[in-house]
Amino acid sequence: MNEKHHASLTQYLNDMLALERDIANAARGQLEDDCITAVPGLAGILGEVAGGSESRIERLKAMSSEEGGAVGAAIKETVTAVTGTLAGLYGKMREHPVSRMVRDDVVAINLSCTSYSMLHTLGLSIGHNACAALGEEGLRATAKLVMDLTKMVPLVVAGDLAEDAPLANPNAAQLATDTVHEAWRG
Repeated sequence: MNEKHHASLTQYLNDMLALERDIANAARGQLEDDCITAVPGLAGILGEVAGGSESRIERLKAMSSEEGGAVGAAIKETVTAVTGTLAGLYGKMREHPVSRMVRDDVVAINLSCTSYSMLHTLGLSIGHNACAALGEEGLRATAKLVMDLTKMVPLVVAGDLAEDAPLANPNAAQLATDTVHEAWRG
């Protein structure tokens, strides 16, 4: 394999490892929050997020080691800018914490989805079948999770707002959910 391609492979693997660690740690922390467990279905999705990330972390570590990569190498600035503060964000009190946690989860997992598409493309491009397979698996898993969490956003936003005062439109969550579904289909 070309030296530059090998360096790219090592960097992509380590970036994914760092991103998955952030996501797994954040999701595990959220699962300990009573506000999360009070939203029907949300804890199950976050359990899937954490478990999937933890499983892929082990595969990423193994592949990085096989390629001679320094596991835990420095994280790219773009990854740090988007996800480096996830754990800190989840620990802070907010006016509407569940909705903002879910929003931050969607952003982080969407970054993971895009990053896995890059890893898949890299693997295909340089003829590294195991890398291409892991990228595809991660892409498919994270795309599903982005959709699952995106569907939860209207429910948790309306739930957060209902805790503050009665809603002017009690059907808002369903109407917004319908709009989200329509937007993603279009």
